[in-house]
Amino acid sequence: MSCKQTRAKFDERLDGRLSELEQRAFDQHLASCDSCRLEWQSFAAAWKALQQHQGIEPSFGFVDRTLRRLTDPLVEPRRVWRPALRWAALTAAVIVLSGGIWVGHERLLAQRRVEVYAGIRQADYLEDFDVIASLDQLTEKGTENNGGNQL
Repeated sequence: MSCKQTRAKFDERLDGRLSELEQRAFDQHLASCDSCRLEWQSFAAAWKALQQHQGIEPSFGFVDRTLRRLTDPLVEPRRVWRPALRWAALTAAVIVLSGGIWVGHERLLAQRRVEVYAGIRQADYLEDFDVIASLDQLTEKGTENNGGNQL
């Protein structure tokens, strides 16, 4: 029997499900292979310790309370809606934050426009801009009055 076959039969040996021939081959392999013997000893010791462990008994009414909670209609929606509410809150926060940034940016642009306009007004360039903006009207009136000649 190989090491792999022996290790695969640990459960069966522990439960006594091996035939007499298989058990003899298993024991012979353990006698000749130190690594399998050490692994078998730790495997058997772990199961022995688990069998000696006393189980924990649930408190009185545990089964009834658990079954009632499983069938309680209020338990399920809370589990379903919590992630949805978190995502909705996160989305709302992102929208509010984006809106705040956009409004702040627009205010900054408006403030910059006011500063540029005030600077132009102080430099008396505004009158020149008014003349240039009205230039097309002056040209049209001039062509009508002069019979097609431009100014």
